[in-house]
Amino acid sequence: MTGSASRIPAFDTDDIASIAEMLVQAGLETFELSGPDGARLFIKTSQAKPQIEARRMPSLPSQETDAVDNCVPVKTPYFGVLTFTHPLRSTPFASVGSYVKAGDVVALLTLETLQIPVMASVDGEVIEITAPEGELTGFGTEIMKIRTDSDA
Repeated sequence: MTGSASRIPAFDTDDIASIAEMLVQAGLETFELSGPDGARLFIKTSQAKPQIEARRMPSLPSQETDAVDNCVPVKTPYFGVLTFTHPLRSTPFASVGSYVKAGDVVALLTLETLQIPVMASVDGEVIEITAPEGELTGFGTEIMKIRTDSDA
């Protein structure tokens, strides 16, 4: 790495290891994070697991339903800081009790300036929020449950 030692921030190795593990779980090989002062963190992982194994994970958005109450979990397609409200608005995308349609944005994952939408995979009523807002959320994490319209 080029540059003076004073410009290189002190990164916690446990945090870097956690990020690297999330990259592997998401099927990604590299991650770059840069700060306003020009400091950069570049992580490259070796994909120890074959790509076929990564595809065995449930496809997102998940279509799995709970047979008891026709609930479908909404799972994150990536990792990032979870928010249920658009940064320029005060109302949440989908609160408990609201009705959503397949393809509606129900949350955002934020990585620095990148925002990744999390979308509902089915039509139905949001019955539970299962993940805390503002926390770093991993790939495939269930964030809410939607009760489908099975009577229609």
